[in-house]
Order: sequence, then C-alpha cells, then structure tokens
Amino acid sequence: MPLLLTLTYGLGSALAGLAGILAAPIYQVSPLMGSDLIIVVFAVVVIGGMGSILGAIVTGYALGLAEGLTKVFYPEASNLVVFVIMAMVLLVRPAGLFGRDI
Repeated sequence: MPLLLTLTYGLGSALAGLAGILAAPIYQVSPLMGSDLIIVVFAVVVIGGMGSILGAIVTGYALGLAEGLTKVFYPEASNLVVFVIMAMVLLVRPAGLFGRDI
C-alpha cells in the first residue's frame, strides 16, 4: 500500500511538472498563474459532490458548456454563471449532485 501511494504521488507530481513545462511558453509564468482557474475548479468539486470523480467529470463538462454558451450570448455574465449554478444546486442538494446525503 505505501508503494502504491508513493507511485501515485510521484506520477501526479510528474504530470503537474509536465503541465507546467507545456504551459510556460504559452502563458506568463508567475506564482499566481492558476488563481483564476482554481475558483472554477472549486465550484466544480462543490457542485459535483465532494469525493465523487464521476460528479467532477460530469459537472466540469456541464459548467464548461454553460460558461461557453454564456460567453457567446452574454459575455459579461460568463464568470457569474458558474456561481449562480453553484448557488442553485447547493440550495436543492447541499451535498452536491453526486454527493451522498448525510
């Protein structure tokens, strides 16, 4: 078990390093280079349900689609639509769409 955890952590670190190497020529490298994306990722995890991989995948796709369509029709609200959806989902299901109710 510890070997599997070590290999998983190593693979995740290697993939993060590779992503940084590939992003460096395209984006300006700075300590805050992912801060605008991390808020949307937090919303995806909360809407999908904590600990639900399927929920994160489905919610990420749906929010990406909703944000993209909002950018086409009403660009000023494209950042707001994610949080409006998050508020509506949390009012109906506080554990998220695929989360377990306690």
